[in-house]
Amino acid sequence: MRVSTLRGRKRSQKGHAMLELALCAGVMMTCLAGTFQFGYTFYIYNQLVTAVGNGARYGAQRTYRAASAQDIERGNAAIRNMVVYGDAQPSNEVTPVIPGLKPEQVSVEWIGKEGSAPIAIDVSVHDFTVNAIFRSFTFEGKPLVEFPYIGRYAPGESER
Repeated sequence: MRVSTLRGRKRSQKGHAMLELALCAGVMMTCLAGTFQFGYTFYIYNQLVTAVGNGARYGAQRTYRAASAQDIERGNAAIRNMVVYGDAQPSNEVTPVIPGLKPEQVSVEWIGKEGSAPIAIDVSVHDFTVNAIFRSFTFEGKPLVEFPYIGRYAPGESER
């Protein structure tokens, strides 16, 4: 009698391992996908922080030429290029350091009174979207880096 009850129990438990595997695989894949999405987004954001920091550091040390508004804009374009390409005067074949980042998405703001040497420079990224697998994240005004201006102030010089 005892042998027959054990056989009956074993028959009723057949297929449970397959069911447990299916449930655990679903949970495990969800956790893995979430970890990948978070990690990828964090990786891209870390690259953005580094690029913006490098661009702001470059801008804080370069000569501020302000003979005209065009000279200031040329200097800002060089800073934007430094953030996006890692070079102030990139060649045509160069690719962005962060995929999808364009110079138009980088904001450069000089802090200080107009007509005098700047006190600091703010560099930030706006309207940049990271396309993770299941969701997209848009960064608006982040990351933002501010450096004190330590470069040479040359209001009479023109940017080349």
